[in-house]
Amino acid sequence: MPGQNKIAILKAISNDATVGNPARFNYNSIAKTLSLTKQNLDELLKELNKDRFISGYAKKGVDSFTVTINQKGLDAVQDESFI
Repeated sequence: MPGQNKIAILKAISNDATVGNPARFNYNSIAKTLSLTKQNLDELLKELNKDRFISGYAKKGVDSFTVTINQKGLDAVQDESFI
């Protein structure tokens, strides 16, 4: 299930972000859409950052974060896999 959640997060991010450009998102809206807790979302974002599907993941206050989707992340969304 974590793999499916990661793909879902990348899809949500890719809808409002351009590869290589940082974008700001709201934890609550993405967590609610994906039926995740804010803590689960944070952990999965850290993993995606570590694996370089995204970069520049940074918390901004309590309710939002910025992130940059990388080409590797966009490819995972298009393929719906991490191959």
